[in-house]
Amino acid sequence: MIVVTWFLLTSSALLWTAICFRLRFLENRFPPLDATTPLPAPRDGWPPVSIIIPARNEARDLAATLGALQCQEYPDFEIIVVDDRSTDATARIAEEAGRGLVAFRLIRGAPRPDDGWAGKNWALVQGTEAARYEWLLFLDADVVLHPAALKQAMAGATLQNVDALSVLPAIECRTVWEKTIMPLFALLSALVEPMDRANHPEKAGSRLSGAFILVRRSAYEAAGGHRAVAGRIIEDMALAKNFKRGGYPIRLLWTHDLLSTRMYDTFRDLWSGLIRLSYPMMEYSPPRLLLAWAAALIGAWTPWFVLVAGAWQTARGQAAGIASWLVALVLCMAIPRILRKVLELLRVKRLYAWLLPAAALLYCLAATWSALRYTTGRGIAWKQRLYHRS
Repeated sequence: MIVVTWFLLTSSALLWTAICFRLRFLENRFPPLDATTPLPAPRDGWPPVSIIIPARNEARDLAATLGALQCQEYPDFEIIVVDDRSTDATARIAEEAGRGLVAFRLIRGAPRPDDGWAGKNWALVQGTEAARYEWLLFLDADVVLHPAALKQAMAGATLQNVDALSVLPAIECRTVWEKTIMPLFALLSALVEPMDRANHPEKAGSRLSGAFILVRRSAYEAAGGHRAVAGRIIEDMALAKNFKRGGYPIRLLWTHDLLSTRMYDTFRDLWSGLIRLSYPMMEYSPPRLLLAWAAALIGAWTPWFVLVAGAWQTARGQAAGIASWLVALVLCMAIPRILRKVLELLRVKRLYAWLLPAAALLYCLAATWSALRYTTGRGIAWKQRLYHRS
């Protein structure tokens, strides 16, 4: 038992050391794209942009998204909302909010060609076909933009000469469940496909954030667009792979203040979202699912298990218990500091880092249930539609 304890504890310490160095590297290597540091305007002026918003049952968030677009400092853009056959008041809210916008169109989405299409991808295809301009911004219906967001993104894309620029939004967390699970979600987001691989033209990693993707239409269409990823649930990563495969440079950035979103406002929505995304993010790979459980065991559960077990052994006067207890205590105290930047981005207090074991358990259970649903062909229900493995 002592050998197993020390093996797990040593593995945990090594894992958290690697995570610490990795996060610090990413933080230093990739500064945020923020409103507080304006980038120079493109030499040829600001090109017009078509903003395309797919919306299915987004009555709760769409008004705020469109309201923020009214305040954009960008000189020339059109807004296209594609109502993806919503069953709530999405279309009505879009019409009401669009009255105050200069160039606004609401498109009533056509039925999906077949069940193999993800609804968002089909909506974006329809929006792109209606768009007038060379630059396209794919924007989720629950993302609120800072007035300088579009200017900063376009300046970044032209300055770095890329065909696609995507920004990871700041995530709002209000409930205990959000504050518990979203730090883990953000950590995985940073580590699974990190920016250094995504932004390097010759490295295998590729990633964009579907919440905000600014693309050059010519490159987007040459890469196959959303038609080429029709059935993909994680369409942004599939789109990124097609861009890199075609030799079109992409850039993935993060921000404190240019855009924000609240992904889930209830535990039911959070659980449904985890089930929908977790196993596809693992590319439907059983070994990766097992690796997730192993990482949870080593990184999230071992320090606390050893802390409790060490206290019990110390009470019995065993020296090995004292040593392991001290190491586990140091680890448990270090984890909030290691995750400091992640927690700051989410505006979550450090004490929530100590709920990482619960977050890891929730994530692994959701991923396992997701795997069972996809593997057995039962699919995942999302916004009153059933999605299967693509």
